[in-house]
Amino acid sequence: MNEQIDAVTLELFSRNAIEVLDGGVDTDELYDYLLEKAHDVIKEYGWESVFDSWKNYMIKNCHTVEDALSFATWFYTYDGHKHRIENPYQFLAYLYNIFDLNPVKYDAQIMDDVSYGLLEAAGIKTDLWSDDSYTTETDPELIKAVEQIRTRNRNKQ
Repeated sequence: MNEQIDAVTLELFSRNAIEVLDGGVDTDELYDYLLEKAHDVIKEYGWESVFDSWKNYMIKNCHTVEDALSFATWFYTYDGHKHRIENPYQFLAYLYNIFDLNPVKYDAQIMDDVSYGLLEAAGIKTDLWSDDSYTTETDPELIKAVEQIRTRNRNKQ
């Protein structure tokens, strides 16, 4: 791993996104700084390297609904959803598993924005924002990926 990218990743994701984004005028400067930092690190190191660091941060640090909600919010804020990633279902499954495949229950509608963006960027789905019949949490591929995580977790115990 690239230590410089990991250090920036820690800075970008370690704050609670909801507190920063709802913090009012006092946090506007911080928000602008973090957004610029995220765009700069992608420009400097490339999306793939940055995504690997962000994904590793998620796996290492996101274990609760609050952690997952904050991560997803930052990921969306930093435009992560606009980039193509390999295996978007596996990435999304990690977060959806934390939300027990029901992000709405946890007021995590941000997951629609993240998942729709990633699935469209990967060329797997199209026009998801206008398709009222689609929900990520009922997508058979996502359910399969979540089940794989759950099976792995059970086997570790």
